[in-house]
Amino acid sequence: MKFRKLFLLLLLAICSNLKAQEPLKEGSVLNNIILKNIDGKTYDLNAQKQVKGFILVFMTPSCDHCILYEDRVIALNKKYKSLGYPVVAIGPYGDNAVKYPLDALPAMKEMAVKKGFTFPYLSDENFKYTWLLGIKKTPTAVILKKQSNSYLIKYIGQIDDEVDPAKKPTTKFVEQKLNTLLK
Repeated sequence: MKFRKLFLLLLLAICSNLKAQEPLKEGSVLNNIILKNIDGKTYDLNAQKQVKGFILVFMTPSCDHCILYEDRVIALNKKYKSLGYPVVAIGPYGDNAVKYPLDALPAMKEMAVKKGFTFPYLSDENFKYTWLLGIKKTPTAVILKKQSNSYLIKYIGQIDDEVDPAKKPTTKFVEQKLNTLLK
């Protein structure tokens, strides 16, 4: 009985000192991302040696806003990949075809093939990076600047200020940040 009481007190003390992981913010450092791509292979950011950083775009196949932004995400990759900042898309629900059949890997692959994505589309595992980066809606962009073996988070937010694809955005947040980084 004494042992059990001591164990419970110790457990309570440990738990009271634990804090929930706060989402990373601009200025924080992310060590790496390793996730499964729609082709079944593992994609490792650190294995990409010729980059200055990445444009992560959290997006899902069934999200109306993501569908409206598909061409803009493709355009971002086309414009910035050769400058060292390729797009890497991440599907928050990619690993759970039972709960999220419209957003899981098969739907992600179908979306990527249909639109001709030339960038990786990764499946987040149990929302690991979605939660770590504080992603609350899709599409959301994250700009990572490569450091030696990690990435400095330079931006988390909207791609631009205009959802309607028929209208031109007045502020292109991702492009502004990337242009500043490339100066």
